[in-house]
Amino acid sequence: MNSATAAAKSVPPPLAAMRKVGAAITMQPHADALIAEAARFAERLNATLTLIHTGTSHSEKFAFLDEIAQRLAIPHEAHVIEAASDPANELLRNAESAQIDLLVAGAFEGSTLKRRRFLSLSARQLAERSRCSLLLVAHPRLDAHDFRRIVVITDFSDSARLTCEQALWLAEKDAAELVTVISIHTPFMQARAKFGDRKEVARTREEEELLLEEFVRGLPCCSRPVDWRVIDAGTGFAACDFADAIAADLLVLPGRDHLGGRVLPMADWVLQVVPCSLWIIHERPAWKSAEK
Repeated sequence: MNSATAAAKSVPPPLAAMRKVGAAITMQPHADALIAEAARFAERLNATLTLIHTGTSHSEKFAFLDEIAQRLAIPHEAHVIEAASDPANELLRNAESAQIDLLVAGAFEGSTLKRRRFLSLSARQLAERSRCSLLLVAHPRLDAHDFRRIVVITDFSDSARLTCEQALWLAEKDAAELVTVISIHTPFMQARAKFGDRKEVARTREEEELLLEEFVRGLPCCSRPVDWRVIDAGTGFAACDFADAIAADLLVLPGRDHLGGRVLPMADWVLQVVPCSLWIIHERPAWKSAEK
């Protein structure tokens, strides 16, 4: 592990674009816990909460959502979507229509929630297609708890810097034990740098370390411990391994909006196997971009 002293400016508040939280609910055993998780995150953000459910019967689904919300004493709105051939796409379309800034969903399906599993198909589709920020909760819990160890992936872009700032805000809010900022350095980057091929990203291991240290030093001052680490690997799966090794409970990465995918190219494995909850941050959800 390495540490760096952050810049003097204080951690900024949560994004102004995160004022409406939506919870994607299914009739699974952990639905109560997922609603509780979404409600707690909405409270952190001082945001409203909307419950969204795909189903075939409006009355049945509304009753299902309202019964849980009343039992947990959670203020909310509710949206029920008719079943469709592509429920994930319908859910995202409905979330955009409801002007959701942050969508919360379960990472896995079924009652057995082990530490590391493949993302469910619906969670993977949400991660790949969502144009608003997305929080995939790996192990939903009814009881209140904080995020203790947070890992953030950076590619040194402006969106990555904003993502790190939001992770530091959450660390302050939850009094986290540790925030670790990581970058992934591949053998291909090393080879390109060695042979002077700078058409694509090409940095030596030493250049990567210096860049990451400088990046972390430029982040706002945080009262929680902040470390950094260059991960040497051929794929982004190493990020999952690292998060697992330090018992992280949240992995944070910047979102994108381009044909190449919704996340960093080296974070593709994060959309397959995750040991902890995943927070993908988009600076502006699609519906706000459409307002321009």
